[in-house]
Amino acid sequence: MRFMPSRLTGRFHRSIALLCLLVLGSTEAQTTPRQWIERLGVDIRQILEDPRPTRTPADAEQAVADQITALARDAEDPAPLTERDAQGRTPLMLAVSGAYPKVAQALLAHPAVRRTINEPDAAGNTAWMLAKTAPALTLVACQPGTLTIERYPLLPPYQRRMTHLLKNKGAAIFAIPGMLEEAGASADAEAAKRVWLERCPSAAPELREALASGDLRQTLVKEAITRLREFNKLAKEAPESILVRPPRDMVFVRDGEESSIEGRSPLLRLSQIPCARMDISELPQEVRWSGRIVLKAVARTRAGVVEAADIKVLSENKPLAVADYFSALILRALATYQCEGDAVFEQEFQFNID
Repeated sequence: MRFMPSRLTGRFHRSIALLCLLVLGSTEAQTTPRQWIERLGVDIRQILEDPRPTRTPADAEQAVADQITALARDAEDPAPLTERDAQGRTPLMLAVSGAYPKVAQALLAHPAVRRTINEPDAAGNTAWMLAKTAPALTLVACQPGTLTIERYPLLPPYQRRMTHLLKNKGAAIFAIPGMLEEAGASADAEAAKRVWLERCPSAAPELREALASGDLRQTLVKEAITRLREFNKLAKEAPESILVRPPRDMVFVRDGEESSIEGRSPLLRLSQIPCARMDISELPQEVRWSGRIVLKAVARTRAGVVEAADIKVLSENKPLAVADYFSALILRALATYQCEGDAVFEQEFQFNID
């Protein structure tokens, strides 16, 4: 299923796209559990997209779990097992957020990890709360505006990963909260609901109502699966009924320097994030417009997938149709990015059309 953005048709023009800040991120040696887990998302995406993979996602996850087990056994200093990233998240939080039960189990085997199991990150999430909100499965519950023609290019990589995680009814990842509780995690469903709702202000009113009395994870996962099924059905049977774009004032990514106060993700430059792949397609030859337009994307990447983005036009007085056209091109480009970790980055795009 593929949607193409509305085209600005007309006479043929020579088209050139100039992408600012398009550089691969740091290739620092991966020597810590945090770095291994951040790279794991990219590895699994590549495996799922490879028509002839030589290993499985389970193989990739087990390799990281084995590395952590060896480190926990041999290292004199256990600090890397509990080190925090810029958002205050430990390797255990990254493991449960990415839905890696084998990695989580390997981390929980060390007493230093168990001692910090209930400490929250900058947003107020504990590892248990992240496991219960299942971010690897519930994007469209948090961001229903993703299910539009404009945003569709970002969806297939996420949905491919989600489908993989739900094999065998998701038994492995759904076991993570219980695994954490056995290791000493406190189960606070109300706090988890509160933090999730603060992070997802665009969630549907009926979902908010359902969360008031329903099980957190079950309600969120059911909402996400139902919305995706309905969207895919409409795409096959009545694509003209799908919304073209979300409301223009809808915000998909929260960022800012006040991360320590509001739990927002620190805004990074793309060059600060290791990326294995970034494809920029050439502009179509039919563009009935000439000039220069500059846009900025603020995007969130998780587990090797750019799952959400906000795009702002920096140039003044540009026609809305032109801005929408180039925004659609940027979204298609972002869908190809395979960047490590769970981070928010910004990138400027300049298009010069002769």
